[in-house]
Amino acid sequence: MTNGTKPGRWGLRVLAMVLLLGLFPAINFLVDPFGVFGDPLFHWYGYNETNNPRVAKVAWLEEHKEEFDSYIIGSSCAASYNVEELDRYLDASFYNFFVYGSDARDYRAHATYLLKNCKVKNLVLSLNFNEANTEDAGGDDIHYWMHPLASGGNPLLFYLRCAFCNTEYAIDKVSDYRRDTDLPQVFDVFDAATGMYDKRVRDIEKVGDPAVYEAEHGDAFAYAAPPDFRELPYLDVCMEAVRDIRDMCAAQGVKLTVICSPVYRSQLEAYGDEALNRYRTELSKLVDFWDFSDTAISYDSRYFYDASHFRNAVGTMALAQVFGDDSVYRPADFGTYVTAENCAAYLDKLAAQPKGADLAAYTADVPVLMYHHFSQEASGEVVRAETFAAHLEALKEAGYTAVSIQEMIDFVYNGGSLPEKPVCITMDDGYLSNYEIAMPILEQYGMKATVFAIGSSVGHREFYKDTQHRLTPHFGYDEAREMLASGVLDVQSHTYDMHQWEPFESGGTIRTNALPLEGESEADYAAALAADLERYDQERQAELGEGFCALAYPGGYYNDLTEVLIHQAGIPVTLSIRTDSRNVLLRGLPQSLYALCRWNITEQVTPEALLAMVEGES
Repeated sequence: MTNGTKPGRWGLRVLAMVLLLGLFPAINFLVDPFGVFGDPLFHWYGYNETNNPRVAKVAWLEEHKEEFDSYIIGSSCAASYNVEELDRYLDASFYNFFVYGSDARDYRAHATYLLKNCKVKNLVLSLNFNEANTEDAGGDDIHYWMHPLASGGNPLLFYLRCAFCNTEYAIDKVSDYRRDTDLPQVFDVFDAATGMYDKRVRDIEKVGDPAVYEAEHGDAFAYAAPPDFRELPYLDVCMEAVRDIRDMCAAQGVKLTVICSPVYRSQLEAYGDEALNRYRTELSKLVDFWDFSDTAISYDSRYFYDASHFRNAVGTMALAQVFGDDSVYRPADFGTYVTAENCAAYLDKLAAQPKGADLAAYTADVPVLMYHHFSQEASGEVVRAETFAAHLEALKEAGYTAVSIQEMIDFVYNGGSLPEKPVCITMDDGYLSNYEIAMPILEQYGMKATVFAIGSSVGHREFYKDTQHRLTPHFGYDEAREMLASGVLDVQSHTYDMHQWEPFESGGTIRTNALPLEGESEADYAAALAADLERYDQERQAELGEGFCALAYPGGYYNDLTEVLIHQAGIPVTLSIRTDSRNVLLRGLPQSLYALCRWNITEQVTPEALLAMVEGES
């Protein structure tokens, strides 16, 4: 009896094994954590590219290559070259084909794939000195596998390996999909449509105050180099790959642009000038190239995310230099076009230039003051006229000059100038007293200020909105036009209706600030904020002739999503009520205008205390 049951049990085990062997590839095929099978369930290529961009980008391009005619190839630092900017400069349709952990042989493989399988009009090759120090960095790690269309490997073997890979990757994808958000997370850092990193969160971090930035990110700027780093052991392999890419492009009539990308100080120091110059010299023998590797920016960490990656804003400056776009600020002598003929002279120039950053040449420390209501008598946050006059007199005697928000924007975006001791004066809510009391005092002392008015309260003199609740009078657009014409007071946004006074509101949706409501979905919140911004912007354009350039957060409350959405809407300046860092503006870095800190000035603040605040002594 026992012997008779053994074959049945073995048969069940064999059947179970067969089913399991079929189940694993079925799961990997449907969930497709690396995007090699068309990602039939999720079509989530931002996730797939995070897992392995070498594979997922080729797979994605196989579905979309008709949309592009130009490409960027390089390592992860090439992610900071914006495809939309390249499209504009070269009248093209670019895709950013960068991959991380790569070497020059990978670049050659990807260039070969693109030139063989895609329409290619332009190829931008982003280089970094690391290619002369690494070869096959990823080894056989699944996250670094190459797609057979690029590697020339056996397609059947590749797809079998992907089908039978560890199902934990598929399980992780399902789990991550359930907790995904609109903003990038560690498992979803790519924008599949452009091939670029999604840096929306990294690009809203505070970068102004160097002490604060170093405290939060300093560890990311150390650079650990292997023992033979300065020997550039794979320099010949790297140059051979560059030569091959050059020859393939020439044979097919493809315009090749070669860029040595910006490099942070710690990496430059790890290599040493001798090794770096050997790399540049050998490269100049093969191709003409733009060198941004060692400039003033290299010595200021705020222009970098970490020791290996420069900010998107730096990529914008580099492309502006390459294509001669004078509408974009970049430092003097930022980037040099290097040829075989001028290389030696260029290296002499590099050796002679000082190694460091002249902060005074491109930064400005701008304290921001916040007032509200003015009166002849003080209470709460109300400031008396004579106190306000005393504040302005103290600022003027101390050498401070009031600057507008637009002057700050011009400094950052266009390299404009600011006075030696600038200060920005702001007023929240839009009270009539800003016009009746503050404006004449500002004129008297030759100062200027910006009012952040609540859109739904503009022109309301007696009652809160359409209620019978009395409120402190707010100025209207007639006064706003006079304020703008005077050059003394500008009017910017405190949101249209996201600064509601809860005791006076009725209904279930009450927004006292610009944060999401409890339980509100990302999509609903984004739609509500966009509608508020658009309504107010259109109203300002109709009444005052142009839209907003700055927004002060009601109550000072904001989060990452709020910041991202505000700046995506085209507003370059946001203001908080934080006081934990200095507002150091940096030319070329839009982030230095984000969530600016402000000192809340009340009747109790003496002129001496105010000066201590703006001078960083409080």
